[in-house]
Amino acid sequence: MRKRSAISILVLALAMMWSRGVRAEPAKIAVGVYVNHIYGIDIKNNQFNVDFYIWFRWQGEDLKPVESFELSNGRIISKSGIVKRPINGQNYASCRVVATITEFWDLRRFPLDDHTLTLEIEDSERDTRNAIYQADAENATVSPELQVSGYIVTGNRGRAGTHTYHTNYGDTSLAHDRESSYARYSFEIDIKRPGFGRFMKVFFGLFIAVLISWCAFHVRPKESSPRVSLGVGATFAAAAVTVAINNSLPDTNDVTMADKLIMLTLGIIVASVIETILALTLAARGKEAIQQKMDRWCAIAFPVFYLTMIVLIVV
Repeated sequence: MRKRSAISILVLALAMMWSRGVRAEPAKIAVGVYVNHIYGIDIKNNQFNVDFYIWFRWQGEDLKPVESFELSNGRIISKSGIVKRPINGQNYASCRVVATITEFWDLRRFPLDDHTLTLEIEDSERDTRNAIYQADAENATVSPELQVSGYIVTGNRGRAGTHTYHTNYGDTSLAHDRESSYARYSFEIDIKRPGFGRFMKVFFGLFIAVLISWCAFHVRPKESSPRVSLGVGATFAAAAVTVAINNSLPDTNDVTMADKLIMLTLGIIVASVIETILALTLAARGKEAIQQKMDRWCAIAFPVFYLTMIVLIVV
């Protein structure tokens, strides 16, 4: 009896050692989304709102992905309409989500800017040793009625991967340099500005200001007060438009297309004011022929230079 008992204990110990040495495969969870609406595009505050459905399919009873998922790049406002049922030998769960997403816009070509809006979904409870995502590419898409204010939707795609966090989150029982990897599903939506409508709305005030400054080339030097007033008024008008544009954009160290056009416009207006001062000086010294020739030359050269620079900046 004692011999049999010792053999049983040995077999049990070997079995436990073997089970610890064999690492279970992580559960595979199929995930996809269907985007209903995108609204509240906020360039200034780097965010937008989204309304979408999300679903999961998996094997096993110990997983609850519809409860444990989170948005790593946003905040879930509401989660409703949760459905759970078995389908084709798998577990299925879905829900409707309304969320606010943080998006750091690439504004280098504003207002002709194109963007990729991304939903980054992660499992908050299990790392990649226990669960991984698989993209449901066949069913994930956006509503055909989806509209994004100021943009058109040009494409969408979903992909699954992992994301590694280089921290132990303050758990002193773990090594301070410990890393954790979690399953991540990213759904991307491409949007772009249609045409030049937005471009003209943003810069129309600047174009009018620079046109006003060029009117000075056609005012006789004898009318010095109106001629100087045109340049000064154009400068203030351009400055007001500049403030309005900058107030609609977030702080950025990038030199955007808008910045380039603003600097070009202010520069050309200042140049026209300098030309006015030179013209008045020449007229006062009796060199009216030179002054008239300079005005005629500037009336052609300034618009040609300005339009050429606009094309180069935009292209």
